[in-house]
Amino acid sequence: MKIVGVSACTVGIAHTYMAKKAVEEECAKRGFECKIEAQGGMGIEDELSQEDVDSADLVIETIDVGIEGEDRFEAKVAEGRLLKVGTADAISDAADVLDRALALIGGAEAVAAAEPAKAEVAEQPVAKASAAPGGPKPAEKKSIFAEPGKTLLNAFNTGVSYFIPIVVIGGVFLAFSLASGTAGANGMEVTNPFMVSLNTIGMAGISMMIPVLAAYIAYSMAGKPALAPGFVLGYLVNNAVTTPNGSAVSTGFLGAMIMAVICGYFVRWMKTWKVNDTINTIMPILVIPILTSLVLGMAYIYVLATPLGFVMDWLTAVLGSLQGGSAVVLGLVIGVMTAFDMGGPINKTASTFTMALMASSIYGPNGMFRVAVAVPPLACGIASLIARNKFDDADRQMGVSAIFMGCIGITEGAIPFAVKDLAHTLPGICIGSAVGAGLAAFQGIDCYVPHGGFIVALATSNVGLFCLDIVIGALVGAAILVVMKPKLENASK
Repeated sequence: MKIVGVSACTVGIAHTYMAKKAVEEECAKRGFECKIEAQGGMGIEDELSQEDVDSADLVIETIDVGIEGEDRFEAKVAEGRLLKVGTADAISDAADVLDRALALIGGAEAVAAAEPAKAEVAEQPVAKASAAPGGPKPAEKKSIFAEPGKTLLNAFNTGVSYFIPIVVIGGVFLAFSLASGTAGANGMEVTNPFMVSLNTIGMAGISMMIPVLAAYIAYSMAGKPALAPGFVLGYLVNNAVTTPNGSAVSTGFLGAMIMAVICGYFVRWMKTWKVNDTINTIMPILVIPILTSLVLGMAYIYVLATPLGFVMDWLTAVLGSLQGGSAVVLGLVIGVMTAFDMGGPINKTASTFTMALMASSIYGPNGMFRVAVAVPPLACGIASLIARNKFDDADRQMGVSAIFMGCIGITEGAIPFAVKDLAHTLPGICIGSAVGAGLAAFQGIDCYVPHGGFIVALATSNVGLFCLDIVIGALVGAAILVVMKPKLENASK
């Protein structure tokens, strides 16, 4: 039995490689040959060739975003031999994921018969995929609106994945350049020539982030033909356009997400057009980009810009005015969302929300979130080192790694503890993150970069309080973990 697959998470750091390792280890336990391609932050690693794919019995995609080279698996999709799950599914229960994949080709009986079946296929003409129960099913023609929930979640995660490095460039350079300035009537005034240049580079990153987000949301939904119009529409919404009533409107993050989704579906629809071979060759590079940009660009300017601008102005005004108790409530909610699935979809929803506000120069919620992301792994690591009668040596080894990951703002460092004992881990890390984020909200701490942990402290409005809030949140979380965790001799095995 040969299994191949692809692993890719939103940020391309922790979940990508944890899911890859989980599937590979489960395959090794069962004696299966396995090769998993990682599409992470460093690019494609252990790349699958077309020969690898064609010779495989099953394909398992553990992905949270759109991936490169999806067309390699078209034949396996048609044969009913591809399973697509989230990275969290593989990390939490790789055995179940593998069982579900094997069920596509008949479960345990298919495993036993896999090698003979290959030999038989080699001697006989290739037959069309059968629709018999338990066997591969022929591909069905899907509507362009099929599985909208999965499509949109995948698309937004893909957009955020490509968007984050751009925001890091803009945010870090702007933060350091502004830190060198002096407060004036028009805000921070930067006079040092080098810092002025740094500010210029930072502004280039900030200017690019919305077009990149829109382009890759559209790309995830409809492939390469949607990329160019996605960039164009992203640039359009990020800059003021003159509407029919004479108003200058910019809709930023909200406009980018809406127009990117419309672009994705519009391109999907255009790809279904039946045209002659000559026209078909120029569809992806000429017809689709031009028509999509023209139709949707005009629709935005003449129809959508005004109402979207009104909504964006209202949202910015409401969130920008949050103070005191209202801000703390928002911080508590962001804190719980951040820790609840430790880097999963709920965590990424909170992240996307805070980055949307950053695009409108509202940095408070991002400060709350960037405190909260560091707390879960720090709390788990501290608890494992303190309560030696409740954590074993393996836990303490994981704890050291978790502390390091917490310091650099990687929430996924808490996952091994949660997988091992979710009931006693989740309450502590959620409360700890909520406390840290709530304190940041109360103190009005801004964070100017889309990352967390101590390493970004200099890019915040108050270095000391930002670090202190992380420490307090981690200690509260660790204390709850220590209290709730049973002693090793009483723990259920």
